[in-house]
Amino acid sequence: MPTLPIVDAHLHLWDTTAHQWYPQLRDFGSAAGQPDLGRRFLLPDYDRAAGAEIAGLVHVSATSAPQAYLAETRWIEEIAAADKRPFALVATVDPTLAAADLLDHLEQQSRSAHFRGIRVFQGLSPATPAAETIAHWLQERDAVFDLVTRPDDMLDWIDFLAGYPNLRVVLEHLGLPRSTAPDDRTAWHNALSLAAKETQWLCKVSGLGLICPDLSWESLGFWLESSVHLWGWRRLMFGSNMPVETIAGSYPELLATVDHMVSTDATDQEAEFFYRTNASDTYGLTL
Repeated sequence: MPTLPIVDAHLHLWDTTAHQWYPQLRDFGSAAGQPDLGRRFLLPDYDRAAGAEIAGLVHVSATSAPQAYLAETRWIEEIAAADKRPFALVATVDPTLAAADLLDHLEQQSRSAHFRGIRVFQGLSPATPAAETIAHWLQERDAVFDLVTRPDDMLDWIDFLAGYPNLRVVLEHLGLPRSTAPDDRTAWHNALSLAAKETQWLCKVSGLGLICPDLSWESLGFWLESSVHLWGWRRLMFGSNMPVETIAGSYPELLATVDHMVSTDATDQEAEFFYRTNASDTYGLTL
């Protein structure tokens, strides 16, 4: 297990018993065999699950109800203000909105003291008016673009974002490999290699529980070792993706497997980059 305090660069909090902001969550949990996943996951639940010292947190919006993210941002602001740890918010926005409304929603959320950037989980394509509006707005404000893309769209995003050379981009969930099948592994490896070579993006080591049957080294080793080989420790950051990752295992199981790689391959300074510095620098967390 890690011996230094961690900055978790990707987690989700929700309470569907109080807020109807996540209509897809219950179906996702049921399909994954965990119907309780979509009920409640708050900071006390997160801390009980972690089993490690968490020095900073990055909450990423997971709303799917239309424009519920505006209310969620206000809710997360209250939670973050009550917690003593450095806390960052990666919000979201509806890419189907007209440009004026899109900008208004970006501006509203940016008033949160913990706002650091935007991610759009579904419905955003490169080289579209919405993508241009979001990328320009983020670049102008030196905010972060948490990029969600799969291997088959990686090249298009690389080409599009080359037009925004000062935009800070973090690739989510290791570029979302589609599955563990050999063809999908090869497509993922090629896409991740291209992004590592052609961009200055950073990348979150997160989300493997979405495709792997468990969180053991046998399941995650290929993906973890490949990411380090392609990106290096200065461009990778740890993200738990909790509680979603619990469909494959526990937080301590995830940390034990990830730290097997870190303790084997990383120097003390590289471990510091991976577990703390890269995320804290990117999301403006003062540790």
